[in-house]
Amino acid sequence: MGAMDFSLERGTEVLRRTPDVLRAMLADLSDEWTAGDEGPETWSPYEVVGHMTFVEESDWIDRTRLILKHGTERVFDPVDREAGFTRFRGWSLGDLLDRFASVRTANLETLQDLIELEDLSRQGVHPDFGEVTISQLLATWVVHDLNHLGQIVKTMAKQYTHAIGPWREFLPIIDAP
Repeated sequence: MGAMDFSLERGTEVLRRTPDVLRAMLADLSDEWTAGDEGPETWSPYEVVGHMTFVEESDWIDRTRLILKHGTERVFDPVDREAGFTRFRGWSLGDLLDRFASVRTANLETLQDLIELEDLSRQGVHPDFGEVTISQLLATWVVHDLNHLGQIVKTMAKQYTHAIGPWREFLPIIDAP
């Protein structure tokens, strides 16, 4: 099976499930799992959820509205990828998962009311990439979720890098960059 074109319906299938996937993966785990990272300049699962929550609050719907209102006349504001670390400092992981789920639910309801199929080709301007479409933005939202779910899985797997002994040879996730 080849690559899919973006579909609002198929994309929201993934977006709707992400809060439950995060909760199933991370809720009630010990800090050794949720606070561990892969070393300098890498993020722990807790930090990934903070980032995802911050971006959920400030990116996808805001940029969609900006395109609908201003098209290519206004450039998107850059996103501070680490702002969630400060915004949610001191929050429990449970509270962070709840916040993510709440904002995601609201965003999907907003998206349903905001976008018509003919809007998907409308263009805005990204500060680094130039002109982008709403379709590309929304597809990126989906892949952003999947990317960070994969990042969490990889980070957690690497906590047992030495514990697995010789089985490392059969577990390429351990050596994945």
